[in-house]
Amino acid sequence: MVSLVIPCFNEEKRLDKSLEKLAKYMNTYSYISEVIVVDDGSNDKTVQVASSFQNEIKNLKVISLGENLGKGAAVKRGFQEARSETVVFSDADFSAPITELHKLLNEVNNGYDIAIGSRALDRSLVKKRQPFLRELVGKAANILIRLGAVERIYDTQCGFKAFRKKTTEPIFEKQTVSGFAFDIELLFLAQRQKLKIKEVPVLWFNDSLSQVRVRDTVNAFVDLIKLRLRHAKDGNGKLDTSFALIYRHQTFVRFALVGASGTLVDYVSYYLLTRYLGLSPLRANPLSVELAIIWNFTLNNLWTFSKRKEQQSLVRKFLAFQFVSLGGLMISQMQILTYTHYLKIYDLLSKAMTIPLVAIFNYVVNSRWTFKDLSEGRSLPKTYPAIILILFVVYLILAKLLTGDFSLLLER
Repeated sequence: MVSLVIPCFNEEKRLDKSLEKLAKYMNTYSYISEVIVVDDGSNDKTVQVASSFQNEIKNLKVISLGENLGKGAAVKRGFQEARSETVVFSDADFSAPITELHKLLNEVNNGYDIAIGSRALDRSLVKKRQPFLRELVGKAANILIRLGAVERIYDTQCGFKAFRKKTTEPIFEKQTVSGFAFDIELLFLAQRQKLKIKEVPVLWFNDSLSQVRVRDTVNAFVDLIKLRLRHAKDGNGKLDTSFALIYRHQTFVRFALVGASGTLVDYVSYYLLTRYLGLSPLRANPLSVELAIIWNFTLNNLWTFSKRKEQQSLVRKFLAFQFVSLGGLMISQMQILTYTHYLKIYDLLSKAMTIPLVAIFNYVVNSRWTFKDLSEGRSLPKTYPAIILILFVVYLILAKLLTGDFSLLLER
């Protein structure tokens, strides 16, 4: 017997036609034992439309998630509620007609754990195609998906899939992606567990009212990276080892990415100040660094350390970040001073050479002081300012020794 799961979000305009077709189909074929419509927090009349078919569709269950959690969350809930040995999910628009259901069931009955509808294996079955740009983006995305996660499957996103419940329950339990990339995660986990998957060509009629957009494909690619990071520890290849390392140190990776973007801001500003406004390297450097500091603080606060429970107000965090950056600036200034005045290295190259040490210093101090998580215990608020003041003094001494001038920050 089969449980049919239909995830919905604002489907009042299409759902009635689909359920009418389903009711007629079920009058002819009796192997669908229950239909589970899962409403993903719609703000239209989707629930009312689905509920109106209670007398026409046997064993119809309508579930509302109450809020918009994502298509993956709706499918997972439907799978959990299903009581049949085979669970099929179909998009609400029935772009793959319900009459194609037998193709998936035949493969499950032949021993496959998962049978997935495919638009890629036989393009002649695609009777109404998607817009050119959307189709092009989809093909490019599938190449990346096959390279990065799911091997030998050419259409992971078709909304028509069948699962043998007993063997696929473990992968649904591990599912973490609730958006459009949930299919990728399920198939990725299935291949990890050596489940048998069959890709089946099916009829397909693209619905012009489809709510899937190009941006959803972009979001799915972001989710692809996230799921590889989350599940990397379960693998044993070199790629998994790399992803697992990144996942364990994801806060530092985020900080580094923000720092890289800040470096771009810093470099562009520095170049404009020195080449177009005529400022000296040691005068332009603090100004360009300050612009980068503001950029980095904003992104680190909103992204890198956003999940930490912090006690400091936004203003105090910004002041602390500024003070830490002063220490980084002193380290940068000391290196530039040494490279340009003593070693005679080209100034843009000298500035690039300062990046690694400054990045490490900024991350260590900011993570332990500016954005310190309350669960990690008390910080040492007097220690870090003292270190930064020492760096400032050391810089002045170095400036005096190498150039004989204490006023380099005011150099014309």
